[in-house]
Amino acid sequence: MLRAGGDPERLRILELLLSGELQVSEIAALTKAEMSTVSQRLRVLLSEELVKRRRNGRDMFYRLADSHVETLIRNVIDHADPSIPH
Repeated sequence: MLRAGGDPERLRILELLLSGELQVSEIAALTKAEMSTVSQRLRVLLSEELVKRRRNGRDMFYRLADSHVETLIRNVIDHADPSIPH
């Protein structure tokens, strides 16, 4: 789980999801990455149960799996740079 969240790009996705549920295309735009790349990263996070997803028609939405994951991500970010406000 920590290895999956330890990748800087996957950690960035997790950090974005701290603000709430996002669509894959929104994550791609915010990270300036291709949707296929974002989908691969989300698959890893999903397999490690760090995120959950739901489908609405053709759109897929992702969110943090639970409050424990949220706490973990906030602690990682705080430890990396305590000056970042949350």
